[in-house]
Amino acid sequence: MRETEYTVANSTVMNAMESMKRLVDMPDREKVEFLTEIHNRGETPAEIAGFAMALRDMAELNVKYPGLTDVVGTGGDGKNTVNVSTAVSIVLASMGIKTAKHGNFGITGHHGSADFMKYAGYNFYMDEDEIVKNLDSKNYVYILAPQYNKSFAKFSKARKMISFRTVFNILGPLTNPLNPERVVLGTYSDELANLYAHVILQEGKKGFIIHSSDGMDEISPYGENQLYYVHGKIEKTKIDPINLTGHRTGIEKISTADPEKSFKMLLSGLSGQNRDVKEFIGLNAVPAIMINGMADTAEEAYDLALKNIESGMAIKKLKEVCK
Repeated sequence: MRETEYTVANSTVMNAMESMKRLVDMPDREKVEFLTEIHNRGETPAEIAGFAMALRDMAELNVKYPGLTDVVGTGGDGKNTVNVSTAVSIVLASMGIKTAKHGNFGITGHHGSADFMKYAGYNFYMDEDEIVKNLDSKNYVYILAPQYNKSFAKFSKARKMISFRTVFNILGPLTNPLNPERVVLGTYSDELANLYAHVILQEGKKGFIIHSSDGMDEISPYGENQLYYVHGKIEKTKIDPINLTGHRTGIEKISTADPEKSFKMLLSGLSGQNRDVKEFIGLNAVPAIMINGMADTAEEAYDLALKNIESGMAIKKLKEVCK
């Protein structure tokens, strides 16, 4: 898609925002008509930005906290890799980066980020004061999407009446109600990564949008990875894992369909015992470390992440946030 096609007036964002707010309480028939129309002509980044802003505004959480980072994936890649974005969020918090991880239980895969946090003993149900307190003292909070983004549920019946994917399949990763200023977002297709990059640009945020050549919605340890760096403009860059780890790791070393086994694998990676999972976490921590200004190069960021894991700080942080 041409760059000029993404140049949309700010009024489009605001109009989309108001449309979503009106639509949420309309009959399912009207929701179906709206979602079908958007699907048939194609969503624009400005519209998606406006829809995401509306859903965040309608979330049952009114906390303003500056300087937050989120690491999130779209899911849907069918790889059943361990929940690496969740592990990365813990690593970031242990490095002093204020992190608001937004996620859910497994929907498109066998296990989601919330499944990992549940096994770890995390308390998802906090009031606003507790959320702020956790960010202040622990640099971390996990935001369970259905707990706060209840507007999504009001579209569930209409979405089931439609045979195709709708804009709501795109919106999930963009609707963290704490509205983090820095975002690392992984997706399973380059076309979708390009779209997300322009949405993040429309919202004035800083971030990396990731797509692996093997279809993974995170940085792959065995394939080349395309990254869209958003910082007032969009720049493309690449990460080849062999330049950081020195080798390629097969997917069988970092994936499982068993939620409990996935939890144990991720724990062993966070504690530095499982080399393959540890390196997978380190690779995926690189973009978030860089957008927070803690490293200038991917090599520096990767080394920082591994040192943090090997020192025991990451696993210590997981225990702390789950108290």
